Amino acid sequence: MLQATGGDDAEASQQQPAQVGQPAQSAQAQAAQTAAEPSAQQPAAQQESPPPAAEQQSTAAPQESQQQVAAQAEPSDPLLGFIMPIAGACVSEYDGHWPAALRAYRNNGIHEGLDFYNAAACVTIDSGTPVLAAKAGTVIRADRGYVDVTPDDWARFEAASFEGEAILDELRGRQVWIDHGDGIVTRYAHLSAIAAQIFEGVRVEAGAVIGFVGESGQRESYAAPGSDLHLHFEIRVGDGWLGQGLEPSAARALYQAAFGLAE
Repeated sequence: MLQATGGDDAEASQQQPAQVGQPAQSAQAQAAQTAAEPSAQQPAAQQESPPPAAEQQSTAAPQESQQQVAAQAEPSDPLLGFIMPIAGACVSEYDGHWPAALRAYRNNGIHEGLDFYNAAACVTIDSGTPVLAAKAGTVIRADRGYVDVTPDDWARFEAASFEGEAILDELRGRQVWIDHGDGIVTRYAHLSAIAAQIFEGVRVEAGAVIGFVGESGQRESYAAPGSDLHLHFEIRVGDGWLGQGLEPSAARALYQAAFGLAE
């Protein structure tokens, strides 16, 4: 069983994923063995409408090609069968974008997910780029009342040395979480907006539009708007996260396996 790094507790009402079952544990162990050599509350203001450029995107209907990829998954393993959360994207080659990369300023100093940036994702990623559900599941968090961080918030983070799960949660900005069962939850962070039909309790299929790329939770959102647009994507396993305790290259290999990508 993966060791917990602590769940996000920015809101008491958040639902936490159940403990992961044995299939998830075996999938991590198997993938890690074949991995490459290691390398290095929210106030009431709402932003419910997607950006105009993305308005025509369906929030419920998955893209056909994405469904076809998901259909090829092995249903017995909950850590396989994911699709890319941005259509046509690839996994970044940059070490700092991988799970388990060092983050000196961050709680525990470790990056817990995979970043999709315009320059490293093989597709154009901009403000309002649609973010897709990586697998079918139930929405358990949708930050529809999110309010952007301010200079005062950032000063508070710095005064606390960015320590604590509550601050880490604020740094992720506007989020959507999807529960896929078997203790597996995906998190989609730094969103600019949440798709109109996405609320807690809604069932979504793989490929459904759930939100839009942004930079919420980041200092750049007020200091240099538009300069840190990206999707931070996590696969959570029980109380921990996929790739926890591994080197970045091994963690990246687990994500490649989850997406059905060859090394």
